[in-house]
Amino acid sequence: MSLPEPDLSQPVAAPSLPVPPALPLPGPQTLPLPGEYAAARTRSRVGARGLVLAALLMLVPIVAYWPTTFHEFGLRDDYSNLRESHEEPGKIVTFCASHARPIYGWLLQSSYGMTSSVKNLEWMRLGAALLLGALAYLICRGLVALGWSLGESLCVALLLALAPSAQVIGAWAVGWPYVFTALLAAGSFFVADAAHSAVVRGERGHTALPATLLALTLMVVCALIYQSSALFYVVPLAGGLITQRSRSARATLRWAGAHLALVGISLALAYAVMMALYDHGVFVKSARIAFEHQWGAKLAWFLREPLPNALSLFVLNDDNQRDHALFLASATLATLILIAGCVLEWRRHGRERALIWIAGLVLLPLLACSISLVASERYATYRTIFAMTAVLLCFLVASVRTITDEWSAGARALIAAGVLVTAFLSAQHHAYALIAVPQGHEWQLIEQGAKQVRLKPAKRPRIFAIASSPADLSTASIYHDEFGSLSSNSEWVPKEMFKRAVHDLHRDMPDVDSRYEFATGAKLPADQRFDVVIDLHRLRHFYLDN
Repeated sequence: MSLPEPDLSQPVAAPSLPVPPALPLPGPQTLPLPGEYAAARTRSRVGARGLVLAALLMLVPIVAYWPTTFHEFGLRDDYSNLRESHEEPGKIVTFCASHARPIYGWLLQSSYGMTSSVKNLEWMRLGAALLLGALAYLICRGLVALGWSLGESLCVALLLALAPSAQVIGAWAVGWPYVFTALLAAGSFFVADAAHSAVVRGERGHTALPATLLALTLMVVCALIYQSSALFYVVPLAGGLITQRSRSARATLRWAGAHLALVGISLALAYAVMMALYDHGVFVKSARIAFEHQWGAKLAWFLREPLPNALSLFVLNDDNQRDHALFLASATLATLILIAGCVLEWRRHGRERALIWIAGLVLLPLLACSISLVASERYATYRTIFAMTAVLLCFLVASVRTITDEWSAGARALIAAGVLVTAFLSAQHHAYALIAVPQGHEWQLIEQGAKQVRLKPAKRPRIFAIASSPADLSTASIYHDEFGSLSSNSEWVPKEMFKRAVHDLHRDMPDVDSRYEFATGAKLPADQRFDVVIDLHRLRHFYLDN
């Protein structure tokens, strides 16, 4: 069979091959411009710097209060809260609500209900330190947004986390809701300020109203947690009042008035809510909820106790008048710095700005302490002046910056470093030596006594605790119920402490409280015999010259 020969007279067609799709070639529109590269690098640097700033502000309180956080101890309220959260659910909420703080009670009930051990209180203290770091970060970034330099904002934020008020909050397991409230309140300001800016720009609709309602709601919640910390709202208000000099006096009054109106409305709403709950029998109002009537005496008290406590940043007040001269000198120095700041503000920026500065310096600390001022009680504690301390810190840092404006950057940095190191060391020492260590000694004595008890089914051992007295203080300094105080100098605390120690030692034993008899008093009864005697007078042997 022969194949046909090809016809060479016809052209031969080339074989068809698949053509690959055209590759996209970068055109001028797809190439990043040099400016975009620079912007990307700038955003990267800003993001990295923000992370470093956040890490620094979070770590400083954690490191400062680390020895206190992980020291095994409790306070008077810790022992009762641990028992009541498990044995009497709702009692903590009821008690706190009687003082117009129902959400505070719920937060304590929830957190103490997650543990039954004194050892585990360290995690609540760690939470307080973390919240202090978060508050410092929010204040730092917020002040920068309001026009402060990063260095000044950083000084305010770090000093805030190391102030005596923060030392108490960081050392107390019950203190974490205080700083949580301050964090919510400061956040409420920035939400409300964004709403105010939207109104100024003419955006009255979908932007401003929801933000204002959110800020108002958050402030009502803050007022139902801890009223004194809710006034932390005025701290960034002070920061904005100090730096925003381009705003006219009339605009400043409208801006500040809008914020103060929100504070007043939120406190009034919270008060109305509590009065309604009291009137309907949901909670019973405490006799401590009463208003002040002797305003002259109350103002004198404010000038004599809370204000010097807030002004003297590193030197603690002391009931025993120890280092009283140094305490007064520290408060006086801060006062002179504030006066110098007012004078220089007048000289450099005119009378109008100086009057705004002075009005803020006088009125905002009073507002930050207004809960203590309107209440009938006169018990000056550091935990209730946290907001006022922060307001004064803003004015102090701004005044120092104004005074040293013509100094070299190195000199200003050296001063800032010295102040911050002093604040760090004093905060670490005060929290550990004046709170953790003496309270830890009390717990150790109770725990040692509990270990001596032999719980037998046939016989209930009898235990007696000789209560401590003010003479048994183990520190040279003491201030009210915060620094250097004793928990066991009470009729009910030794019993709660012993019960907690027995529970920690015999976790799996049912009805452990019914297996012993416990009594306490100032003296050991001579006509009775006890199997174990816990002498809390031994606390004086742990004396520390601090």
